[in-house]
Amino acid sequence: MKKMLTDEQFKLLADATLKKTASLGLKHAKENLKYIKKNIKDLQKELIGKTPQPSLIVSGGPSLHRTKSLEILKEKGFKGYIVSADGSMGHCLRNGIVPDFVVTVDPDPHRIIRWFGDPRLSQRPEDDYFERQDLDPALNTDQIARNNELIQLVNLFGPKIKLIISTSSSPEIAQRCIDAGMELYWWNPLYDDYENPDSITRKIYHMNKVPCMVTGGNVGASAWVFSHTILKSPAVILTGMDCSYPPGTPVRNTQYYEHLLELFPDRPETGLVEIYNPFLKETWITDPGYYWYAQIFKQMAPLASCVTYNCTEGGILFGEGIKFAKLSDTLNYFNSLKVSPETKE
Repeated sequence: MKKMLTDEQFKLLADATLKKTASLGLKHAKENLKYIKKNIKDLQKELIGKTPQPSLIVSGGPSLHRTKSLEILKEKGFKGYIVSADGSMGHCLRNGIVPDFVVTVDPDPHRIIRWFGDPRLSQRPEDDYFERQDLDPALNTDQIARNNELIQLVNLFGPKIKLIISTSSSPEIAQRCIDAGMELYWWNPLYDDYENPDSITRKIYHMNKVPCMVTGGNVGASAWVFSHTILKSPAVILTGMDCSYPPGTPVRNTQYYEHLLELFPDRPETGLVEIYNPFLKETWITDPGYYWYAQIFKQMAPLASCVTYNCTEGGILFGEGIKFAKLSDTLNYFNSLKVSPETKE
């Protein structure tokens, strides 16, 4: 592993980002009170009596497109829940895959609603966030036309999707998804130590009485936590969970680019990390945010009640408690089972 910053510096950067997120999350939690009807505990009650099923997470990392994960999923099929991150829902729908659940957590007031088809896109300020990254290539050209297509898809399939929505999310997302016919189940992210008297998490919980859930810092990890804690999935398959960028990715094409420019105006690449993946025999690039999220996930995975299969076929998530495997082989295995796989001991 090659990095210019220490782990302590990476943690400070991640904490600074979290503080900004928490402030906006508190604001949105207040504004979302009028939308809250059901929460993730209500979903648990609805699942009582049903046999737990494995879950497949569709996250929005670059390997989702590079390895054609959804094409493989569509060909093989999957006997379980499909849980999509917000940023990959559109890619799922365009490939004829309707997720059972979609998870959203990021409080950004303008960018995240793009994943649901933004009715006000033409009125938004110009933003190159999507164009300079490989988040969803379908949105990189003729953005207005593709956005209109996505609006139609979400409106068509919305009634079949349950939205697992964080109270930190923009109220515009809540209204957009209600208009599309989605059923909303709310949860509070854990921003800090709940036991601290000044905790933002505690303040939000006392305000809305919505259950809290660990996020792992990003929507993909949130979907994983949701799958094994709320759905009680004994096995969770990851796709598109790179937490990094393919070899050779320019610093400008990373999600953290704007932050790195602020910190290192002359050499933003200083904040990037190179990590060798022994399964792929490739060196991947990650930024301070993703690096820290990956460390958190690697701490959580061995402690989880599920078996975690990382079928991203890219990225930096490997280690104890994570089975790095090919998606096609893993789907063949699960589809051959006559009963749900056992929970790990």
